[in-house]
Amino acid sequence: MEQIVVNDTNVFIDLYSVGLLEEFFSLPWEIYTTELVMLELLREGQNKAVDHYRDIGRLHIPTLYAKDMHTIVEMHIHFQGKTNVSVADCSVWYYARQNNYIILTGDRKLRKASVLDGVEVHGILYVFDKLVEKRSFHQQMLYKNSHYCIVLTQGFPMTQLRKGSINGENKYHRNLSKSLILAKNRIKQSKKLEV
Repeated sequence: MEQIVVNDTNVFIDLYSVGLLEEFFSLPWEIYTTELVMLELLREGQNKAVDHYRDIGRLHIPTLYAKDMHTIVEMHIHFQGKTNVSVADCSVWYYARQNNYIILTGDRKLRKASVLDGVEVHGILYVFDKLVEKRSFHQQMLYKNSHYCIVLTQGFPMTQLRKGSINGENKYHRNLSKSLILAKNRIKQSKKLEV
């Protein structure tokens, strides 16, 4: 199994919002998060949906002891002026670093800080790739939901991405647009294979 840590709430919220939590938790991963992340799931439906996977043993929430919390708070204070990562972000970052796990996040601040610290980080497109590889559900649904999740996590209107009006203002935006095109092409290819 591949080890994974899920960041703050954005991955959970995005997957919940588009109805992909069940598919996510069916991936062959050990999925971890922290209690601080769980506390950020403020809406009852989100919290209840994610907490269900803890109840059935698919989501693991480790105990963070006083010394762990002390280190997490120190990280938060140290990086507050540089990256503005939250305490919940720092808890995921700390836990991933301590255990050599992967972080899943759509949070640019956490991604940047973690990568600089040598922690492997992936985003929602990584999850979509794994769902396509597993063929756990209809791929057209994945494509439709990937547009929604990308817009949610990146804050760019889908029409701008489709039209290319972002015009590759920076490498990150160009890669995001390329990822959308690749996702669409993967679905087209898989349809040809199904016929």
